[in-house]
Amino acid sequence: MKKGFMKLGLMPEGGGRTGTDWMNPGMPPYPGTNFQRHKEQALIAEEFKADFFFVADTLWADEVSPPHRLDRFEAMTLLAAIAAVTTHIGLVGTLSTTFCEPFNIARQVLSLDHISNGRAGWNLVTTDPKGSSDNYGRFHAISHEERYEIGAEAYRVVTGLWDSFEDDALPQDKEKGVFLIPEKLHALNHKGKYFESKGPINLHRSPQGRPIVFTATASDDGLAFAARYIDCVFTPGSYGIGVNQEFYRKLKVKAVAYGRDPDSVSILPGCTPLIAPTREAARAIQEARREQIGVEGAIKYLSGSFHGFDLRKYGLDEPFPLKAIESVAEGFKGNMMHMLRIAREEALTVRQFAMRFGFPKDQFVGTAEDIADEMQEWIETEACDGFMLVESQPGQLRLFADSVAPILRERGLLRREYAGTTLRENLGLPKPENLFVAAGRSRGERGGDGRAAAAAE
Repeated sequence: MKKGFMKLGLMPEGGGRTGTDWMNPGMPPYPGTNFQRHKEQALIAEEFKADFFFVADTLWADEVSPPHRLDRFEAMTLLAAIAAVTTHIGLVGTLSTTFCEPFNIARQVLSLDHISNGRAGWNLVTTDPKGSSDNYGRFHAISHEERYEIGAEAYRVVTGLWDSFEDDALPQDKEKGVFLIPEKLHALNHKGKYFESKGPINLHRSPQGRPIVFTATASDDGLAFAARYIDCVFTPGSYGIGVNQEFYRKLKVKAVAYGRDPDSVSILPGCTPLIAPTREAARAIQEARREQIGVEGAIKYLSGSFHGFDLRKYGLDEPFPLKAIESVAEGFKGNMMHMLRIAREEALTVRQFAMRFGFPKDQFVGTAEDIADEMQEWIETEACDGFMLVESQPGQLRLFADSVAPILRERGLLRREYAGTTLRENLGLPKPENLFVAAGRSRGERGGDGRAAAAAE
């Protein structure tokens, strides 16, 4: 049985998770770019001591994109504004290793980290090129495996740049006129297959050592990548507790194989609670939401999710077009392959596929007690280390804060106060040693050279 506090993040989804959530009477205009709404959500999350406020991002949109992707803030810009109105909650933003230069990623995230006094995190995404490549003019064709190869190199460059300054490199001794100790500032001198970056970055080291690194995955390639490099891993909660337990075991075992403490990587499935005074009332909300979406809405939502593959041109009762969709399956290997496997095994029609996968996969529906019970079961049976909360309907986050959080807190599953001032402290992760310092010590022990090269490995 797992013990201790669960880790909680909150992901604002603008116009909602579906194509029709924006029609809810409580949803404000332009919900994805309504700063007041984002601010209110962040403050509510900070109120019940959530670990972080997480901003997803995408690099393209078209006419079938769901509202939460069609109109949204750039992640780091929004988080810098949220930093100014919060004090403890972590701030995690999405930046792509496929289309963003590592030096820019390192500088943007570390800038946010200093603005927020050590609360920043980076959601590392190995973006599928379909759609996005048309906006950047590169990587028009790239395999799933190569995306992770690029991501791994970008990770090494970014984390190496974050350690450009040793912790005591800037004494700022006014009496002696010493601002910098030059030998404590390091150039990375990275020249790899995909990137070159000399460094150093022109920002001193983070109060938390290095910002926290996140990623989302459900594929085998992603699992191996996360086990080696990542601090927090997002997974789909919609597959159910059994699938998440299997993923949890695999990731923790693989992390150990890479020489890591299994507790140093946290697994956080999505959690979109629907809370009501009775179970019947909660299910009624769920059913009304499904009816509003309808099968046509579900197909449109899936078409937007499939990045350029429009299911609307197929008849509802035609066999699901497995062969035709394989052209886009590479980009979403984990989640997509799961859906396609079921479509193949059960010979689903387009209608059946839409009914199975085009509607919200609400796993947490019922009273506040029901939600708390289910979350506790997932934690105690090692299906996860915490959850990524998404507000399913306007007002649900407030309900969670007022009704579910107190139950979790009373059961010893949710903290009453933040553990520290940095995101790393609140997640219970140790401050990492500077890569250059560690490499220098190793060089001294070996009697060799190559400090910067070792730091970049």
